[in-house]
Order: sequence, then structure tokens, then C-alpha cells
Amino acid sequence: MLDLNIIEIGQSYYASSMILVESTGKEPRPCIDYRLLNANVRTQFFPLPNIEERIKRVAAAKYITVIDLAKGYWQIPLSERARRYSAFVTSFGTCIPLRMPFGLVNAPYFFSKLMAQVLENCDTFAVPYLGDIAIYSENSEDHLKHVDEVLKRIGNAQLTIKPLKCKFAQNHTKYLGHIVGGGVRSPAEAKIKAVMDFPTPKTKTQIRAFLGLAGYYAHYVQNFSLIAAPLTQSLKGKIKKEGVNWTQDCNRAFTELKNRLTEIPVLHAPDYSREFTVQTDASDLGIGVVLSQRNDKGEKHPVLFLSKKFTDAQKKIWHNGKGMCSNYLCD
Repeated sequence: MLDLNIIEIGQSYYASSMILVESTGKEPRPCIDYRLLNANVRTQFFPLPNIEERIKRVAAAKYITVIDLAKGYWQIPLSERARRYSAFVTSFGTCIPLRMPFGLVNAPYFFSKLMAQVLENCDTFAVPYLGDIAIYSENSEDHLKHVDEVLKRIGNAQLTIKPLKCKFAQNHTKYLGHIVGGGVRSPAEAKIKAVMDFPTPKTKTQIRAFLGLAGYYAHYVQNFSLIAAPLTQSLKGKIKKEGVNWTQDCNRAFTELKNRLTEIPVLHAPDYSREFTVQTDASDLGIGVVLSQRNDKGEKHPVLFLSKKFTDAQKKIWHNGKGMCSNYLCD
């Protein structure tokens, strides 16, 4: 980081600790522990992009280019005041960041704001999510124009990209953990493998980790929340890190979610010129919804799966008068 002019040796009344964390690259990545600073800083919020909305838009396209910005947050310079607050301590002295470091609570919001400004008025053909930009088009001629426009804007903003991680004019490509293109989308196999290799949880923390990992693909699994109900039920209690009573229902839910994702489910991108079909179903545990459409051959394909586990209050309403609480549940 010193060699790249990302940090400099200096002094500050504020300092956080530094640790090394595992990285997918060849070398460990330095990580600054800003928990104390983040707990006392006032966050300036800028809305983070909606991943699901972006995936659907990109999946419908015939030509897709994915651009990866190099070094991420390090492309944003810090003000003098921010440099003083974000100092950190190492074994060879105090360091002052010159570029926005990873770990600051404000970092994702400022980066999203920057990308929104760089790609202003490009939302019909380009969508950013932090350092990943997807450019999507219906034909090759438009795609060349769209890619050229985005690259010009990146150059004007003095940002740099990482060519090895970029994919140009693809029919299908990986974006934000999904394989998208040609009107369909499916989970990336590497992410599915992580779910399949997840060990049987023994604590509430491990259950939350599994639900967070598998829940990223909840829209691919019909009645996801209902299947996962025994796992979410086991999280009840005031002690967050205590062990759990791993019942047969928990094990059945754990295995079923893995099996559903093993099938590599495929969802079709929505076509807003066609009619949608909504199918709903409810039980004592919760409610499920299937959104689907028919193609030119009349075949019905799922677009989205949604589900919700009932709260204790909703269960009482459901039992007291089945069929009379649909409006309440939808709200």
C-alpha cells in the first residue's frame, strides 16, 4: 500500500488496528478494524443498488459486457479530515490512508454515489453495483455504442478497470454471483458449491451464516421461507451465540435447501410486454407465491419465487379465520 501510494507514514490522534485476512489472490489482504470508528461516525447514506432488480434487467439482454474496476475503493481520494480520522496502527508506525480504505461504514454509499454520477442517464443500458458494471443491449450495433459511452465516462472520471476480469459482448456471463443472459438466469456454480460444502451448523451463528448464504438465492427456490422455517425457529431466544438443539426437522430443512440448489434452478427474465401469472399457496407455516409467464410456444416458465414465514401474530389470525387475512398478509 505504501508502494502504491495508497497510504503514508504519519501521526494522528485517531487510530484503528490492522489485521491480515485471507484473500482469493496470492497474498493476504490487509484489513483495517474500523469497528470503534464506525460505531461513532455519522453515516451519510446513499441508497445501495437493488441486486435483484439489476439481475433481472441484465438477464433479459442478448449482449452483455461486464466491467470490473481495479482496486475498488482505493480509486477515491480522501479529504484531509477523513485521512486524520481513518489512521491505523502497524508494527512499524502509524499510517494515514490517502485513498478510501476498505472497512469504513460510509465507503459503500460514497462509492455507489460516485458510480451513479459517472453513469448518469445511462440507466437504460448500464447498471453498476459498486465496482462491477454491467452493460446490456438487444443487438450488437447498440452494444458497441453503449460500451463506448461507458468506457468514455470511466476515462473522464479518471477511473481504471481491470481487463483480466472484464467480459465483453457475451451471450451469457457471470454477474454478481449469477449466470445471466439470453432471457434466463441461474446461480453461479461456485456459489452453489459453497452452499453444498457448508458443514452442519452447531450454533446460532452458523445457522445465520448458512441462511445468509443460501438466502441469496431464495428467489430460485419455491417456498424457501417455509422450507427454512425449522432453522429460523431454532434462532429464537435472547442469547445470539448459544448452541442449538439440532432436531430432525432442522436437518431435513438443511438438506432440502441444499438439494433444491443442487438442481441449479433456472429463472426466466420478465417480459413486460406479456401477461404474468401469479399463483399463491398458504399453510399453517406461511405463504408462497410463484410469478410466471408463457413463451411463444405457450410453455409456462417461472420468473420469481417468493415466500414468507408467518409471525406468531399472523398465525393466530390465520387459525381464527382462514381465507380472511390475505390483504393483511400481502401488506
